[in-house]
Amino acid sequence: MKKETMPLQSWSYPLILALLGIVLWIGNISPSLKAGLAAETLLFLGYLMVFSRGKRTTSSGAKLISMFPAHLLLLLVILLLPSFGMRLIFAWMVVPVATIGYHFIASRSLFSDGVSKSILSGLYCIIWADLFFLLERAIALGRGLSDNEEIIVVAVFCVIGAVFLSIGVYRHLRTNIYGE
Repeated sequence: MKKETMPLQSWSYPLILALLGIVLWIGNISPSLKAGLAAETLLFLGYLMVFSRGKRTTSSGAKLISMFPAHLLLLLVILLLPSFGMRLIFAWMVVPVATIGYHFIASRSLFSDGVSKSILSGLYCIIWADLFFLLERAIALGRGLSDNEEIIVVAVFCVIGAVFLSIGVYRHLRTNIYGE
């Protein structure tokens, strides 16, 4: 087995905490939701710290973990929208949890190859479909699109998202997930 490099280097943890601080400071959300976002981010960093000490194998999960700072920036964009709605925050909160689950399963051979590929494909689709939804909402709400304009944006995101997810699932099903 090949050794896996850390998905996020330890020097990036302060960056993540700074981004979290900006999100919590600028975001107009309730204190309990701020506490939930902070707890989720700290648990994410805690997982990375524990993972960095253990035995690792090459996995595709590292690629999704390393995108967490960008996911925090997407949360900041959502919180800066004039009317974002709490459901978008809860939709965003699915991403870190699903990413950790994806990374955990991809880095360990807990299940048979077929079961792992199925779980990873499902988690991959959840993460990226959620991100496509959040991006579409950010564009639609940020631009104040009318109903007809929003339908066009939704259709474009659906087509691009379907192609992206299909390619991702195909890659998951065709590759050796444990790098052996």
